[in-house]
Amino acid sequence: MYRTVAQLDWEMASLAAFAPEVCTRFELPEPSVEGRTIHAMRLRAGDGENRRGVLIVGGTHARELMNPDLLVELAVDLVVSYLTGIDIVLGRRRWAARDVALMLEALDIYLLPCSNPDGRNYVMTVQWDWRKNRRVDPETSCIGVDLNRNMDVLWGVTEGQTSCNPCSNNYVGPSALSEPEARNVKHLLDSHRIVTFADVHSYSELVMYPWSHAPTQTTDSSQRFTSLPSGTCLPIADPNYQEYMPPRDLQRFQTVSARIVDAIADVRGRRYTPQAGYDLYATTGTNRDYAYSRHVADPGAEKVYGFGFETGPWAGSAKESFQPADPAPIMREAESGLLGLISESICAIELIGSRLLESDEEVVALRRVRDELLATTATGRDWIALGERVQSSLLGCVLADKGLTAQAATLLRATTKVLTNDAAALDRDTIAQAQALSRNLLDRAQSAETRNDLRSMQTLLERSQGQTVTQVLRALMADGPDA
Repeated sequence: MYRTVAQLDWEMASLAAFAPEVCTRFELPEPSVEGRTIHAMRLRAGDGENRRGVLIVGGTHARELMNPDLLVELAVDLVVSYLTGIDIVLGRRRWAARDVALMLEALDIYLLPCSNPDGRNYVMTVQWDWRKNRRVDPETSCIGVDLNRNMDVLWGVTEGQTSCNPCSNNYVGPSALSEPEARNVKHLLDSHRIVTFADVHSYSELVMYPWSHAPTQTTDSSQRFTSLPSGTCLPIADPNYQEYMPPRDLQRFQTVSARIVDAIADVRGRRYTPQAGYDLYATTGTNRDYAYSRHVADPGAEKVYGFGFETGPWAGSAKESFQPADPAPIMREAESGLLGLISESICAIELIGSRLLESDEEVVALRRVRDELLATTATGRDWIALGERVQSSLLGCVLADKGLTAQAATLLRATTKVLTNDAAALDRDTIAQAQALSRNLLDRAQSAETRNDLRSMQTLLERSQGQTVTQVLRALMADGPDA
């Protein structure tokens, strides 16, 4: 029922041969501990350099058999939908072909279906509940490192379910990134412009995000993991320690997680729980925390929003929970959640800049308003979240309609000219263009949430006419959409 390592690799190779214009299969730099070649895939359509990337990893824990199969099926569905123009239908959730095309044309999607092939092979031939890779510890003869404890973020700090005992299921390994399978994940993050990461596990019906080693707080930026000692084989010395995260990042994690949960629930009604990793249990050295932590440890690195999925519920026994007799319903809903994550990774500002605007200066102006002004207050962040919700629902519709695209382009050019002059006022023509676009979008909005968001934008436009940019931004940063 579940694909073997060889079958997974054959299916990846077949898909790449069938659709080389959309799918590329490539070998990662390091073979597994037992010498198996490990492959990943890149899915993309259209042109453009230095595009935003999404990296999704499966099979980190060997016994969680359905997730490598899930990633291969996700790849097949994306490619077939793009080539045929057929929607992806997952239970009660339909992903429109135009939105799938937008994902592939706006992003580079990297999939590593089976990051731990030795462990998977061992599970399928010897021991069903094996979790780790297959490294042999020379001193104890114990086997295996937990690849989700081996990453270079507080490695060897034994919070919660993290252990320096080579015989433990949660063994951190002899050093950070000691395992070739873990270094392959690092290589993908190093080699591509990844902005979103997901590590897909089983079970518990969760969508998780950092932090995992301590509770998250958003007020004391001096509390960073970079100041804590690693490799201690001891827990964090201060039991009251809380890890800092900028409020905008926490909001982003929470907003995207909520959208993922909705996408999963649309399939058959199962509602996953969005939460920080620490809320499940404390741990260190995880893939998702490492992906996000990299820009903190190295301010020159790209910020990567790192997520973790726990697919499927407790099913009465560990074996049935990790390896359901019928994984298809779980895989369908998890695929919808991953499509939701991919969709949320599209940045309208970048996409619009490449397609509609004439210069990078206009994109910089839009980013400045979002990141340096609105993101500094809670109400401003609420407006950002509203805009992201509207984008998620309607960007594909706009870009698929030449009339709407032209209308949006005209409005954006006018708006960005105003944004470069804080003393400039929003004139009647610009407001009228924005109101006309908003009305057209309202006619196409399919959800009550999107319609309410558009009405909030219309109210904002009505009271903004004649005001300067500074006045409008002050109002946005003081009063949220509900006001």
